[in-house]
Amino acid sequence: MINFDPVMFKNLEATQVGTVGEYFVASILGGFGYEVFKVAGSGFDILVSDVKTGDMTRVNVKTKVADKGSRSFSVQKGKTTTFRPYDGGHCDLFALLCLEDQSLCFTPVDEHIGKSSIYINRKEHRAVDPYTSWTEALSKVFPERIIPKA
Repeated sequence: MINFDPVMFKNLEATQVGTVGEYFVASILGGFGYEVFKVAGSGFDILVSDVKTGDMTRVNVKTKVADKGSRSFSVQKGKTTTFRPYDGGHCDLFALLCLEDQSLCFTPVDEHIGKSSIYINRKEHRAVDPYTSWTEALSKVFPERIIPKA
């Protein structure tokens, strides 16, 4: 694990922190053997391609900097709206990342339609194996795919 100091990020805007999170998640997925493309303005942040099958998965990355406080990830539409719940259809999975402790999990978008945020217990989030989370979330969204287990 990298020794991460959230103070380094205190002067960054939310979009800059989001970019750091997107590259972090892209590097993890690349390490799982996938081809990863960062995209902008499409309703998702990362397009993941299985190089063996050609299957594509759209991932929206949600990033928190500090380990302190709740693990609540906003999924509402727009940065300045008071409440516009997530309506789905633009991506397949959310990647939920805390930079300080590098906790990462994946969850199907369809499980959060109509919600404005996703809450995860800090202890449970830290205990998640990212690869297992990835394969389980993919299996829920794409039951017809053959997904290798760890």
